[in-house]
Amino acid sequence: MNTDHEVDVRSIQYLAISCFEAREELERVLSDPQFQCSERNKKFLRFVAEELFAGREGALKAYSIAVDVFGRPSSFDASTDPIVRIEATRLRSALSRYYELYGSSREVSIELPKGRYVPMFAGQNRAEDDLGDRSGILHPLLGGTMPIKSNRPTAVARAVGILKEIRLPGAALLVVALFAGFNLLSSWNTMAISERPTVAVDLQLDGTNDHEATALRDLLMSALSDFSTLRLSAPDAYTSGTTDEASAASPRSRYRLVLKYSSDAVEKSVWWQVVDQQTGEALQSDNERVRVDAAASANPDERLVSRLASRIASLDGAINTLEANKDLEHPTLGNGCVLRASLALSMPTPKALEQARICLERTLAQRPYDADAHAMLASILLSIDQPDAATDLTAAAHEHAARAAALAPESSRSFTAKMMAEFRVGHVEAAISAGRRALMLNPYNATLAAAFARILYSTGERDEGVRLANDALKADGLPLPDAEWTLAFDAYRQGQLSAALVRLKREANGCYLTDLLLTATLGRLGREGDASAIISDIRKARPNFDQDFHSDMSRRHLDPQLTAELAQGLQLAGLRLQ
Repeated sequence: MNTDHEVDVRSIQYLAISCFEAREELERVLSDPQFQCSERNKKFLRFVAEELFAGREGALKAYSIAVDVFGRPSSFDASTDPIVRIEATRLRSALSRYYELYGSSREVSIELPKGRYVPMFAGQNRAEDDLGDRSGILHPLLGGTMPIKSNRPTAVARAVGILKEIRLPGAALLVVALFAGFNLLSSWNTMAISERPTVAVDLQLDGTNDHEATALRDLLMSALSDFSTLRLSAPDAYTSGTTDEASAASPRSRYRLVLKYSSDAVEKSVWWQVVDQQTGEALQSDNERVRVDAAASANPDERLVSRLASRIASLDGAINTLEANKDLEHPTLGNGCVLRASLALSMPTPKALEQARICLERTLAQRPYDADAHAMLASILLSIDQPDAATDLTAAAHEHAARAAALAPESSRSFTAKMMAEFRVGHVEAAISAGRRALMLNPYNATLAAAFARILYSTGERDEGVRLANDALKADGLPLPDAEWTLAFDAYRQGQLSAALVRLKREANGCYLTDLLLTATLGRLGREGDASAIISDIRKARPNFDQDFHSDMSRRHLDPQLTAELAQGLQLAGLRLQ
C-alpha cells in the first residue's frame, strides 16, 4: 500500500543487485578509512547485513542486536535501554554522510531506513532530468522491491547531480560535494553567520557517589571549555537531578549533555548522551570507562575527563560532527566555515582547501575579530602552501595565526595555529613556546599534544617528544598520526624496525616524510623490492627527490642527526642521495 511517503515502484528504473554485489559493497565500505564510523557500529552494520544475507532479516530485533553486537545481558529491555535505537541513528547518519561525500558514483549504496534494522542495498541509477534520489531499493536475496521514501534531495545530493551532468572529474566531484552549498545553493552575501553551539550539562545523580560525580562534572565543564568549540550554559542554567523532569536543561541551549557517573574499586565510568533540545531526540551516546590503576601516571578522573572532553568537544567530536552535518545542508559563515574547514583539512584536496579559504575570508570580511576564523585560516593556508614551494600564503598564515593569538590569548586553538605557523617559517623556538602555551591552555587535547610531540622530536627534543606522544595515545585511546610518526621514528632509531613498520601503518597519511621513513625502514630490513615500489610512487610527485633530500629536510626543520639516520636507511634501500 502506497502512502504519501512512498514512490510508485513502477515509475523507477531498477538495477538488479546480486548478493555478491551487496557483499562486495559492504566490504568496500567497511574497509574504507573515509567511512567515519566507530568500530562497534561497523560491527553493527556487518551483523545486520550478514543476517540479511543468511535470510534471517525477520529476526533482526533490538534485543538480538543489543545482545550479539553490543554485549548487553540476556535481561536486556529495549524500553529502558535505548542503545540500539541510538546507535542505529549514528550508523544511519554515518552511511548517509559517507555516500553524499564519497559514494555518488557508486552503482550500489547501503541505507538503514528509519525505524528498521534491516539494511537496504540501493541501485544508484539517476535519470539525467532528475536530480533527486531515484534509487530503486532491492532486497539482495529475495529479488523483490521495497517502496522507498520520496525524500527531497539534500543540498549536497542536488549539487552532485548537477556536477555529474557537466561531467566534472570524479575526484573533484567528491570535493565539490562537500562545499557545494557555497557555489550552487547560496550567495555569500546572504549567508547567515553561525556561532558555536550552546550546550547544557546535565548530571543525573542516583544518591551514590554524588560527591565524586559532582566533582567530575565540574572538572569536565572546565575541560570542555578548554577546547573553545562550545558555549556552555552558565552554572545556574544546568541542573543535577534524579529524574528527566528535574534535569531539563536551559531552553537557550541547542544541545543537552546528559551524564551518569558510576565507580567502584576497579573502574570509573560515565555514560553520556547528546540530546537535541528542540526535538528531544537522543542523537548520540556512549560509555567511557577507565580502570583505577595505581601505577598510572594520571589519576583516573583526569583520564576519564580527557577522553570525555575529546569525544564531545573536539572538532571531530560528537557535537561538532552533528553541527558540521547540519552545515553541509545549510551552509553558513562563522562557525560553519570553521567546521567545514576542519573537514577540508582531513581530506586536503586543492578544491576543498580553496573553498574553505574563501569561506573563512568572507567570514573575516564581516567579522574581522573572529579569532577562530583567523586560526583556522592560518591552518588552511599552510596546507595549501607546501614547504617545497612556499609563497606569500605562508607569510599570510603567519599573520593570521599571530592575529588569532592576540585576539584570543586564552584560546588553545589560537596558539596551536601559531605553533604550526612559527614552525613552518623556521622560528623553532617560537613554535615550541606557542606549543607549550597551547598545551597549557588545553591539556586534554590529544591531537594537539601529538602535533606538538612531533615538532619537539623533529627538532631534537626527542625524549620530551616521545613522552608526550605516548601520553597522547594513552589519553585518547585512538590512533593519532603525529604521535604514531614520532614513535615510529624513535623505534627506527632504536633498531626496532618491526615496531616502526606497525606504527607507520597506523599513521598511513601518505605524507612525504612518512614515505621516506617507511622506505628507510624497509631498506634497513633488506626489503629493497618493497622499498623500490614506494620510491617509484614518490618519484611521480618528486622526480628529483634523491637530489633534493637534504634541502627538503632542511626546509622541514628536521634535526641534522635525524636527517643523517634517515639517509642511512634510504641508501640501504638503493638511493644515492646528494
